[in-house]
Amino acid sequence: MLPCQWSEKLIIKLILTFCSAVNTRFVNKLKKTIVMFAEALVLTGVVLLSTASVSLAYGEHSQRLAANLLVLQGDLRQLLKTDISDLQRQSLSLRIEEKLGILELLVRSANQHNSASYTHNPEEFRQFLFLFNSSELTPLLHELESLSLKYPLVLSPILQSTFSPVFFKQAEEMHLRLCSGCHSGAMATNALPAFDLFKQSRSISRMEFVARMLTGLRGDQLTSLQNPLTDTELSALISFYRGSVAEVSK
Repeated sequence: MLPCQWSEKLIIKLILTFCSAVNTRFVNKLKKTIVMFAEALVLTGVVLLSTASVSLAYGEHSQRLAANLLVLQGDLRQLLKTDISDLQRQSLSLRIEEKLGILELLVRSANQHNSASYTHNPEEFRQFLFLFNSSELTPLLHELESLSLKYPLVLSPILQSTFSPVFFKQAEEMHLRLCSGCHSGAMATNALPAFDLFKQSRSISRMEFVARMLTGLRGDQLTSLQNPLTDTELSALISFYRGSVAEVSK
């Protein structure tokens, strides 16, 4: 049903009545055009309504929690690998410990803003840190995966979309302005190295990469504490990283 009082059938009936005196061949062509137009209106209404429902039922606090959970799991999987450098291992350990330290606050904020019925014992979060500090990484990963089932990352239709290369020029400009300073050649020198986004986007799932983009665009002098990009801009950037032929020049 269309998101208004004019149904698809009523639109078709009104226009066909108006065109009743036109020759049959023209009417047949017009019928096809009208049906296609009505279907497009229906699809637009569905997308708009679904986007609105996601926005109303799933706020920023829930998105931040869900994204951080996915990033934590991805970092743990990286840490479980044996072929990473000492610098990478140190960087991952620091980031994981930092995110585990704020996890209880993120869960509490998400539950308060969504009036969720989930309750968590503070000891549960201390246990996460205990597992990490005891190098029990696999059990910790399983615990975080279970927590993600309660707090899944729900994306808008735009963030679920893949953009075509016609949007890559704009995405490249955003990359150079907001991302390249930290994510181009930083792995070799920084104490907290930032990964190459082109390579990273192809080595992990799209959902995890979206989560990293949602959590990574915060907390520095370029982006402040809020994510400065719309869902459309984020989706264009993600498509650019995953679909461009080669990395842009530094």
